[in-house]
Amino acid sequence: MCYITTVLLFLYRYCYEDSLDKKLVKGKIVLCDGFGIGPILAGAVGVVRSGGDFGKFAVTYPLPLSSLSLEDSAKVYIYLNSTRKPTASIWKSKEKTDKLAPYIPSYSSRGPNPITPEILK
Repeated sequence: MCYITTVLLFLYRYCYEDSLDKKLVKGKIVLCDGFGIGPILAGAVGVVRSGGDFGKFAVTYPLPLSSLSLEDSAKVYIYLNSTRKPTASIWKSKEKTDKLAPYIPSYSSRGPNPITPEILK
């Protein structure tokens, strides 16, 4: 369980580089309205990104990350402002498998053959 850090200055909410106080952020999960590298540089252990269509795009981030909708972000802000020591956890995600999803059979071509690159098989 980690304590969430909120920062009141305007630019901090976007988590830009050098915008977060390392003393406040180190070892904590940070709530960001943007996708900056500030939490990484400040030593955060996780990030909650708020308010956007982030779930529609595949992105990589070197810290545990959870992206929230605008509605869920509003609930988190209400929680942060109503609690003296807010806490959060980011759990490991689980992969969904679908047996009906398309797949590449073993006999299918994986690209051009190095011997005959002009012919796709």
